[in-house]
Amino acid sequence: MEITLDLHRHCIKTAVKQKYNRLIADYFKSSVENQEIMESEIALLKTALENLDFGRLRSEFPALRGGGPEKISIGVGKDSTLFISVNGKIIYATHSNHQFL
Repeated sequence: MEITLDLHRHCIKTAVKQKYNRLIADYFKSSVENQEIMESEIALLKTALENLDFGRLRSEFPALRGGGPEKISIGVGKDSTLFISVNGKIIYATHSNHQFL
């Protein structure tokens, strides 16, 4: 699973928070089928908010500061590896102890 983030006006932390809050707000308005997908996305974003050092990520990867044209995504891969990609290239990955739906 991979979620595209909009960093045109915000840094990665703000973009993750906004996406998380939007999903929570939309969750109860959606159909049961969509809720299952949304639950996985909410879990992923919550894990990112609780575990990632966004200050360090912004200092190491300028694209995560926002304002650029890059396509930024956050996702979970095999073995619950949480990753961040810029223009399709993984720039950061960490193992997560959380199970995603």
